[in-house]
Amino acid sequence: MKKSLKKEYILYFLFFLAIMCLSPISGDDWGNYLVGKQGIRHMIGNAIGMYFSWEGRFVSRLLINLLTYNKWLWNIVNSFVIVSIIYLINNICNFKNKKLTLVVPLIFLFTNLFTFSQVIVWIAGNITYLFVILLLLYYISEVYKQSEFSSKKTILLLSLNIIIPMFVEHMAIILILINIIFIIINYLKDKKINKKLIIFLIISIISFLCMFLSPGNSLRSSMENSDFNSLNFSQKILYNIPNLIYYTYIINYFLAILMIIGNYLITKNEIKNKPVRILLYIFELISIIPILVITFNNKFSSSNIFTIIYFILYSISSFYLIIKSSKNITTDLAIFFFFIGICSNGVMLLSPTWGYRTSFSTYLFMGISYLIIIDRYVRINKFLNYLIIICNIIGMLGYITFYISVHLQYMDNYEIINKGIETKSKNIVIVSYPAFAPCNINPTNEYHMKKFKEYYKIDKDTEVTLVDNNWKFHLLYRRQS
Repeated sequence: MKKSLKKEYILYFLFFLAIMCLSPISGDDWGNYLVGKQGIRHMIGNAIGMYFSWEGRFVSRLLINLLTYNKWLWNIVNSFVIVSIIYLINNICNFKNKKLTLVVPLIFLFTNLFTFSQVIVWIAGNITYLFVILLLLYYISEVYKQSEFSSKKTILLLSLNIIIPMFVEHMAIILILINIIFIIINYLKDKKINKKLIIFLIISIISFLCMFLSPGNSLRSSMENSDFNSLNFSQKILYNIPNLIYYTYIINYFLAILMIIGNYLITKNEIKNKPVRILLYIFELISIIPILVITFNNKFSSSNIFTIIYFILYSISSFYLIIKSSKNITTDLAIFFFFIGICSNGVMLLSPTWGYRTSFSTYLFMGISYLIIIDRYVRINKFLNYLIIICNIIGMLGYITFYISVHLQYMDNYEIINKGIETKSKNIVIVSYPAFAPCNINPTNEYHMKKFKEYYKIDKDTEVTLVDNNWKFHLLYRRQS
């Protein structure tokens, strides 16, 4: 690693560490903190109990219990995880434009604000949906490079096939899919089946089944989303197509930009027929229209039949263009990441639960695919280099400013809460945070309010009232007069 690049990774680490330190515990983390507070035996016991009563995500639950209570440790670990993901992407892709390595952090800095609130600064969502991506990328980097592994490496990769499925369901399925893809690629290359890869596949399937068929998962499924669960296979898919479109394209503005640029470059360089090339240009530029319309007009939605038809065609044409740009389909990382990115949301078609956090892997993997495409056709000159640096600075300053404001409001609310407890007030009035602050930081439902009171040691009979904030530009906190 070059010395200058090391400095950049250190800078990103310090930036994210500052964000984590400024971000308070929120939402489900209040309850998870209370679990961790009771000691390591209770943390493990709770994770085992949840496996039999609520969910099969044993590994992520154990880490949540441990790191939420020790938030100082999570601040460091999470910052390291994010920087490691950035490093692994650069390492896997090995961009010929080395300056393109500074675009990778923009995937985090220009992610949807609600996605950032659920995946980066909310501990439960972060551990469940981001930590697993680091493990997946490491697994991909190792298996993609070689098909023969030392004994130590084999044990490590076997362990990952046990651990990864125990984080979250759709990433478990993606791991299985990745194993199948690598088995096929390896067979096409060597004309024989790699036995170790077969073992990895079997272990990943067993681990997934242990998680998915856990007593807790079954019990939770019987209690929640009964209407959705009563639908048949095709009905579930039809029901979820608008969610697929919304959480793949509509919310991911930075991905939309990368796709437009990447598809334009492929069309320009690979499509020789002029009328077809012009039609593709038009088709690609139109993609921004439904995103803007749905974002700013609530009456228009991703369930509109024209939107559905357009984005199905857009997905097909984008995949076709990526294949068109490839010299070797079986080993092309752009195709690989686009495919597993689409599949990450595709497997969610059978799930009743969607959210910004569930779609982050799709956003990241498809973003990687288009960075590879851009790297093929663009030479980063001084202007583009300065533009990339400026975008990094803007993104970092924006988040630092916002989370300083979040911390200032947290300190004010904390003081109000303590005064209310001291004076035995029957009603404590606190200021609500913007909607895209850390996930569920405003305790607006019964469960979160209960855990909020327990976390801050507020008497259960005391009423807590939230009043609207008067933030300037939704970015700068202004103290209540």
